[in-house]
Amino acid sequence: MINKHKVKKNFSEAKDYDNYTSYHNITLKMISQSIKNYNYDKRRLNILDIGCGTAQGYFAVKDAATANSFDYLGLDLAFGLLKEAKRKIRGVGDAADNACLICGDAESLPLKDKKFDVIFSNMTLHWLNDVDYFLNRCNSILKDGGIIILSFLISGTLKEFEENFKSASNENIKFHKFPQLEYFKEKIGSAGLKTDYSETIEYIETAGSSLQLLKRINMLGAKNAVNEKICGTALLRKGLINYDKCYRNSNGMVFCTYNIAYLTLKKQ
Repeated sequence: MINKHKVKKNFSEAKDYDNYTSYHNITLKMISQSIKNYNYDKRRLNILDIGCGTAQGYFAVKDAATANSFDYLGLDLAFGLLKEAKRKIRGVGDAADNACLICGDAESLPLKDKKFDVIFSNMTLHWLNDVDYFLNRCNSILKDGGIIILSFLISGTLKEFEENFKSASNENIKFHKFPQLEYFKEKIGSAGLKTDYSETIEYIETAGSSLQLLKRINMLGAKNAVNEKICGTALLRKGLINYDKCYRNSNGMVFCTYNIAYLTLKKQ
């Protein structure tokens, strides 16, 4: 069970979040293109961004849509990220009149049924406990003919950290478990949605050391991905030394893997 209070605290304290969203930016570009493809007739769209963070999604939508052709609602659990989102959107002046930000939980969406043309969520689904509720509510608040776009981490993400620390210790160290893609697809069907497009992406993050990789995970607020405190200081130090020896690419860089699912959904 994911501790939502811990997630909220971790992300709220991720002050340099935008500087570490390497794989997030890949899927944001894909989301932008999916919205362009969907809105080929250039209608005005009502768009919901669930887990909006610092409003990177707002600017992705701006790239996908013509000026004043959409209304944007960004929702996030972490108030600290929303403060930064508000600052960034204010910076675009009057053009931001179409944007609204609210602090809320993706597992509690008190929004009007059939309100949104596009719902998207970039790197949020793997932090939820009740995926069934989330998908059912998305189905309810999506307009007929609308589209849902989801990107999220799946099993195999940060596999090197898990392998390394288990081999470096006889202790039963628990890591955040990212679910299999098939698990999500079953939930999608049960919620009355159908997968229109599906793609998996393997993204390799590199750094000079395992400590730098771990710091990047923490700077994203994603401490839960490695259980926030996976072990004592001595074992952590031993594990990082072992990681630096065992997980280097041909360029001498230390690496870790993120497995990403990218889906577009429609009502059945």
